Amino acid sequence: MEEKIGKKFLLYFRLALLCWILIANAILHIIGFSYGWLIFISNIMLFTLEGDVKERFLTVEIGGLVGLVFTVLAMLAISALTPIVGDLFGLLIPLAAVLALLILGHPYAPKVLNNVGFAYLTCACIDTASFASNIGLFILVFVVGSLVFNGVCVLLMKPMKALAVKSVTKAASNA
Repeated sequence: MEEKIGKKFLLYFRLALLCWILIANAILHIIGFSYGWLIFISNIMLFTLEGDVKERFLTVEIGGLVGLVFTVLAMLAISALTPIVGDLFGLLIPLAAVLALLILGHPYAPKVLNNVGFAYLTCACIDTASFASNIGLFILVFVVGSLVFNGVCVLLMKPMKALAVKSVTKAASNA
């Protein structure tokens, strides 16, 4: 019975998640919002990490914010070092520093230094000009958007579990 409940839960939750993703995308499209990736990467990470959902939620929120802050620090350091050491080393020294913190620090602070931060650092660096001119907006969108979007996803779990239990229990009593 538990296996049936688990399968029904996953079906119902995935359907609810699909609807929520479509609704959020429709809203973002209607208002002409172009920074949705900041929200949706956190959602991908939330459901690809292992462990308790509350722990994953914290890991995603903290890790993503750290990745964006490290991007700001790296950009500031690149700007400061490039005139002194040249383009190549002006890039590599700050990049090595933030990547070393994320990669080597992960075993010691996995909630803070993790692959979520690495993903946000990477994505924010795709268009550094846009990121640099909208740092506050990027961080605000990440914090508010991912908390709201992922929060709704987590809140959907309980009613979908209840629906699965009800559905399996009803099917068992009718059999």
